[in-house]
Amino acid sequence: MTNRLIIIPYRQDHGRLIMESQMNHMLTQKDASFIIKDNNKECMDLEQEHLAFTGLINDKVIAAAGMKRIWGNVAEGWFIAKNDVWNYPITIAKAVKQNIDYLATSNNIKRLQTAVRADFGIGIRFAKWLGFTNEGLMKSYGFDGSDHYRFARIY
Repeated sequence: MTNRLIIIPYRQDHGRLIMESQMNHMLTQKDASFIIKDNNKECMDLEQEHLAFTGLINDKVIAAAGMKRIWGNVAEGWFIAKNDVWNYPITIAKAVKQNIDYLATSNNIKRLQTAVRADFGIGIRFAKWLGFTNEGLMKSYGFDGSDHYRFARIY
């Protein structure tokens, strides 16, 4: 096996596969359990042409990321990954950074924002590494009433 990363357009079934598999962190697993239990279609409704991608290694879905246009040139960013992502953390992180920037600039996104659980230190560090700025705490924002930080990046 070559362990070569292949980027393909995101499809809804990629999201379902990731959410139904073991997620990359116990905190994200909580959100996945809530979404699957309530059969929440919104989370799977991330497929927008030219705005999302999936990373495959050895023909296996490892992670997906992208953005969903909210209005005008503003989009909400997202990232989901299977536990396998920890076998390729640098490869996946670099791919997310490169592809998110490409998608934002090629689709004329001026503001890309995302929410990160306040108790998810790895997620906070990842958002900062991607160039996002913490804009403040959103109390009781999560599915389970958890607090989240609003991060944003201006292009």
